[in-house]
Amino acid sequence: MSDRAKPFDLAGKVALVTGSTMGIGLGVARVLAEAGAHVVISSRKAEDCARVAGELAGEGLSVEGRVCHIGKMDDISAVAAHLKERRGGLDILVNNAVLSPWRSIDDTDEALFMKAMEVNMRGNWYLSVEATKLMKPRGGGSIVNISSVAALHPDKMLALYSTFKTAMIGMSRSFALEYGEFGIRVNTILPGLIDTKLAKAFEGEEMKKIVGGTPLRRIGKPEEIGYAVLYLSAPAGAFVTGASLVIDGGASIASH
Repeated sequence: MSDRAKPFDLAGKVALVTGSTMGIGLGVARVLAEAGAHVVISSRKAEDCARVAGELAGEGLSVEGRVCHIGKMDDISAVAAHLKERRGGLDILVNNAVLSPWRSIDDTDEALFMKAMEVNMRGNWYLSVEATKLMKPRGGGSIVNISSVAALHPDKMLALYSTFKTAMIGMSRSFALEYGEFGIRVNTILPGLIDTKLAKAFEGEEMKKIVGGTPLRRIGKPEEIGYAVLYLSAPAGAFVTGASLVIDGGASIASH
């Protein structure tokens, strides 16, 4: 059957989603598994990986848990070796793991800067490099980097987060240019406020103000980011690379 007949089918594909034991990452992992992919649930805590993988497997989905602290190069090498040896490669990588310190620029010391850089930039870069090595023998693949609308409209106290989320857009475009000839597509998603642990920081009147300033009058759901990742990873998105997709309910056009 042609890709046109099943444009969102991921049967037989292997996907790795970092930071996928909660929030957006979990929503993405669930959607990809429901579309037929075997999904590797990944985070820095083994117990969380095992718990989430068990829950999704209980729903009849093809998943496994694998520890990978994206800030540790040894973990990146280990998960890449596992995918090569046990899964024969990789088709889809979703770089979602993030460190988002709430700190002013003046209060950001070198230690915090380096820690944020290791997770938010270096880890994503080198895991993506390993992913391309696993995708080339399979004729291509899809890398989706989860950035943020903060890359376009930074907020005070989130300078480090905004800076590295902006860098992810440039990284996606550069990787898309360099690896396109191998059939590897690289795109960026920029979510707005999504119903995750981070959203819990906004309560009462502050949340009402955010929702009221959003054309769709609500915040997003993790699975809605998952559906966008599915499009970019499935045959439906086969001609899309180097793109940046804003998913924020229209908030960025309403407030800027």
